[in-house]
Amino acid sequence: MKKIIAIPLCFLLAAVLVLFCVSLIGTVVISPAMKKDGAEVSESVNREELELVRERIDTLAGLYGFNAEPVKEFINEETLRSLNWQVSRWWSSVMQNGKAGDDLSWDTSDLRELLYEDTLLTADGNWSAIENKIITITQEVRESLFRVVLPMRQSLIRLGLKKVGERIDLSNVINFFMGVPWAALALCALLAGLIALLESRNIVKALPYIGSALGGAALVLAALTVLYLSAGIMPMIREASQSLTIQYRTVETRALITAAVLAVLMTTGCCLCLRRRRKDGRNV
Repeated sequence: MKKIIAIPLCFLLAAVLVLFCVSLIGTVVISPAMKKDGAEVSESVNREELELVRERIDTLAGLYGFNAEPVKEFINEETLRSLNWQVSRWWSSVMQNGKAGDDLSWDTSDLRELLYEDTLLTADGNWSAIENKIITITQEVRESLFRVVLPMRQSLIRLGLKKVGERIDLSNVINFFMGVPWAALALCALLAGLIALLESRNIVKALPYIGSALGGAALVLAALTVLYLSAGIMPMIREASQSLTIQYRTVETRALITAAVLAVLMTTGCCLCLRRRRKDGRNV
């Protein structure tokens, strides 16, 4: 009779453990954006984004005929750091309030002055055409910068959030999701306690059920990770946007590390439970 009850509890415990792991991974990914000033962007991401911006400036220089080097020197890591800080606050507003933050801003007056000193642009002396060209170049450089640090249309995101906000309270949904891992963990403790209670006279006999649940959850988590890696999401993102790839890689790395740690912990717990049970069986 005890086995008839313990086995379904074991499967239920494994399922709740998987729920805990998946929701915790999601929380780890989302939690940096829940800070007041948003997630801090690493220096490595800054440098990669700067290289991508410089490549786009080279492309624009070939298209509009200006000297790319002064512009590339003008846009430095501090420029990207400032814009990434704005993006972090933008995402923080989305996560905490369900509304997009302020549009990105970047003063282009110094860049225009720099372009006025470019002899390649001013060689023909037609200042009306030169001014129009410089305005176009500054707008293109500005948009290129914005597309690198925030590779999506802010207006579309704002419209989408407005439509979603008319149907659900996005901030409450996110806050609820942030609490799911701890609710799942409490349920895991309850189910493990119920399994142990079935063998109250000899709690060690409950260890195989708990260990099996831990091992099963670890296998499911590993299978989900393999499925994700096999889905080809990263190649699709890489094909769609280089800048989004840089940012997504950071998120993916954080999620995979969390999944690996959880899988190792559950596998270790499984081994300890089963080993203790075998030792106890030999002693008996």
